Amino acid sequence: MSNQGTIRLKVTNGAPAIEKLWNGRFKLEFFCDNNSPKEDWYYENVSALLPEYGILQATNFGSGVSEDWEAIPSSVYPDMRLVLAEYPYNVRAGKHYVKLTYETLTASWVEEKDEDTDYELNGLKRVSRTFVALPGTVYDKVVGTSTIDSGGTTLYLGSFKIEKTEAKWELTEVWLEAGVLSRSIQTRSNGKLILETVEALVETPVAETVGAVQIGNDVSNVEGIQTKRFTFAKGAGQISVDSRPAPAQLAGCKYVTVRSLGTPVTPTGVLVAESETESDGYITYEKTALQGTIIGTKQTYKDVVDVTVAGVVNCTSVSKTSGGITGTIAVTQVTPPRTKTLAATVTVEVTTSPPNTVSLAYDLGDISCSVTSISMSENFRGTDVFTTSSGNSRYSGQRKAADMSARISTYPNCYLSSATGSGVFSYTSSYQNDSTSPDSIVANAQTSTTKTFTDGTGSTSASYSTTGVVERTSRPILTTLDGTIYFEVVTWTV
Repeated sequence: MSNQGTIRLKVTNGAPAIEKLWNGRFKLEFFCDNNSPKEDWYYENVSALLPEYGILQATNFGSGVSEDWEAIPSSVYPDMRLVLAEYPYNVRAGKHYVKLTYETLTASWVEEKDEDTDYELNGLKRVSRTFVALPGTVYDKVVGTSTIDSGGTTLYLGSFKIEKTEAKWELTEVWLEAGVLSRSIQTRSNGKLILETVEALVETPVAETVGAVQIGNDVSNVEGIQTKRFTFAKGAGQISVDSRPAPAQLAGCKYVTVRSLGTPVTPTGVLVAESETESDGYITYEKTALQGTIIGTKQTYKDVVDVTVAGVVNCTSVSKTSGGITGTIAVTQVTPPRTKTLAATVTVEVTTSPPNTVSLAYDLGDISCSVTSISMSENFRGTDVFTTSSGNSRYSGQRKAADMSARISTYPNCYLSSATGSGVFSYTSSYQNDSTSPDSIVANAQTSTTKTFTDGTGSTSASYSTTGVVERTSRPILTTLDGTIYFEVVTWTV
């Protein structure tokens, strides 16, 4: 019996199992006895036992010395490639066999079986095909573009899948008739928005329910088939109304928001916000208005405030005695400004323009005065006696000193009750010696004098109101879409 194998591998029964495949292909399964089973299964030896995938039936393998595979003459099938190599255990025989499986494979896609046909996708014709080829075989068909003719019907490539191994590649194709695969209807936004979704292959469908307003064209997937999902929409009218209270500054008011489709719906009141959102081709309108009485007094309550009362400046003189000296001196008597706490009425109101005139209480901004204090003095000192050239008379020379000074004091938030004051005091500061003959000296008293003055200028009365506004704040709290600005005005009144 001729051997097909190596010294290590002998084909069992001298022949493989043979299966004739579809489309002129064959499958060969060799079961081989291993004459060196003890160590051939070791990892360093297994390459001599199990060859590489994809080699031809006639390709040598083994140690490369004298154990090469030797195919029986005329036994080699064309394009027969190794697709499976294994070393299974046969329970019935009680031993291991080497199993080598070969199939006919080329670098062209060959149909593996007859195609399958169904009409399960909305009545459209669907054809499924399977192919095999060597690894690396080129596939150039394009989903949605490539076509085949199937019994007079043009089919488009819906999907393909290539399963790859080292031994062979397997291709699955699905071909579809162009048309609508499915339709679905959805309602949203309280029934105001209707969406129609159409899954289609190749062709561009039209909406059957909602008109022809197309809002979406996306790649989708139906049962593993790449299709197009077309979405159509129809919507009109108010879809929701929301309200929320306005902040405390706008007491008695609320915000109302209306959402609508197709046509904007504007709520009553003062429009403060609006928006348009385009989503997949249709527009959602949102408008917000402030409803209620906006302008007017919102709150009144009592509070305490501190005010400043004007001070008083009095220009006068005082009389004083010290030792043997008595006199008057000009002085400035001052009662300074003081703080006073009063009860006030607080009013909170909203207006479109802050007030620009106001009757102020305790406004001392225009009340102030100043006082000029002046001092003038004339002082005499001791004398010396001089004799004339004739010797008949004597003369005493007089010594005198004078001084003048002034200062100005200011008094903000004070008024004058008296604008002038004056004082004077005199005393004998020395004696002057006079004589008309050489034999006599006469002492004449010399008097020193100091005069003081206060001269005030400025406010002479408390010319301010004790009733009216003592404080006011104003700030914008709302701007409407037409540009109107609303202000919150808080006023403290006494």
